[in-house]
Amino acid sequence: MSNASEDASQPIPELFVADAPAITPEITPAGKQSGKKGDKTAKPVSTNKLPDVLSVQRGTIVSDGILSSLVQKSDGLASGPAVRVIRHGIRGINNKLDSNGAANIQRTESAKTSPSAVGLRVEFAYRTIDAKRLLFACADPVYRKKLEGFVDRFFCEGVPEFEEVCRRYARNILNGRWLWRNRILGEVCVTATDATGRAYSGVGSRLRDFNAYTDDESSLAANVIRSGLLGHNTHVKVQGDVKFGFQGEIEVFPSQNMVTSKPKGFARSLYKVDMIARKDLIAVMGSARQDGEDAGEFAADMIDMGRAALRDQKIGNAIRTIDTWYPGCHDEHQGMPIPIEPNGASLEHNCLYRDKDKSSAKDLLVHVDEMQPSDSFNTKAAYLIALLVRGGVFSGDKDKEGKE
Repeated sequence: MSNASEDASQPIPELFVADAPAITPEITPAGKQSGKKGDKTAKPVSTNKLPDVLSVQRGTIVSDGILSSLVQKSDGLASGPAVRVIRHGIRGINNKLDSNGAANIQRTESAKTSPSAVGLRVEFAYRTIDAKRLLFACADPVYRKKLEGFVDRFFCEGVPEFEEVCRRYARNILNGRWLWRNRILGEVCVTATDATGRAYSGVGSRLRDFNAYTDDESSLAANVIRSGLLGHNTHVKVQGDVKFGFQGEIEVFPSQNMVTSKPKGFARSLYKVDMIARKDLIAVMGSARQDGEDAGEFAADMIDMGRAALRDQKIGNAIRTIDTWYPGCHDEHQGMPIPIEPNGASLEHNCLYRDKDKSSAKDLLVHVDEMQPSDSFNTKAAYLIALLVRGGVFSGDKDKEGKE
């Protein structure tokens, strides 16, 4: 194995410096045209379509989730050695006979806790940014005013839809949904600590529904999620422990990398940070040329590739799995939440849940000026609030004939 450090005390990346002042691009007033050839003056679009250019900045900042072994100390549980991603060979089973017979010879990557581990610890940092700075680009000044008006009306303390979105985000932080497959390995315990040192516990936090919020969920929603979206510079550091119930080297599950052209016999690549230097990897893999084929094969048998981690996008996807407002959710799908996505896409179920009944992002965004806070809960407004926090490009289709 390479000599990569086993030190697990490396701090979580600090992502919480104050944001730079918002920059509002100059917009030429709609309706004023110079009449000159090539004039670039922005013109309003019709009310039933979106601007040709419309993009929204993601409203959350998430760090990678760093994996460590959880070890028992005299004064309680503590972070132990880093969980390392190891590249190695395996002799698996092949259910279709080939030149290797029933053997499936391949190289793969896996991650295991240390021999002294009694569990797994994953840590990441999280914050939200000012909702007034989410709109990144808009080609039409009229629609810009409509969307900014929606933000002004709905991103406010006390607005039911906004408060509910914040509470749902808080629940998905404290219930450990973001641990993904690692949840099944043992007892899950999540804590979050804000910039003031206040701790929020995941005890009693549910996974399946969004009812009966705990006091800690409501407080986290107000003090961190809502506060950040309303322009206050705050953050939270999240720690998730999975207690195995015994001690030993247990395989855990960091994110996987997508590899479009895998070498023959290579099974999977795992996400890692503090990676082995490319030149060092090449030196290990190429040592057969120096020491003979057998020695080289042995040297490359197990390689320390780096420290295991959950990718920030994977954590963010789990936290925004709050959409129970799509068509058929409570009738056909037993209230199953899906991630906030423009068309209700779910990779888990390989399905689009918002591609009907005029419920997609583009179907609803054209009506933002019609929505007003009221005593009755507006599920469409709640979805749009969460969609803007998610961010994305929502540009309308350009007129095929090029007409205004």
